[in-house]
Amino acid sequence: MKLIHAGKCVVAAQHQKGISSAEFARLAGTSPQQVLRWRTHSNMKLHTVQRVCDALGISVEVFITLNYKD
Repeated sequence: MKLIHAGKCVVAAQHQKGISSAEFARLAGTSPQQVLRWRTHSNMKLHTVQRVCDALGISVEVFITLNYKD
């Protein structure tokens, strides 16, 4: 079983939506620095995943199945 790298899913979702980190941070109600941390961490708490998904307007199922390059 391949583990999901949450940060890479954030990057892929953000790219797919065509949204800047500053805009993403505004939508998520956080700072651009926090978005950078989300983009680099492999693990993420479920409530954070839900927050990311809500801000980007995608489901958790879509988020964890986004294709990304290793």
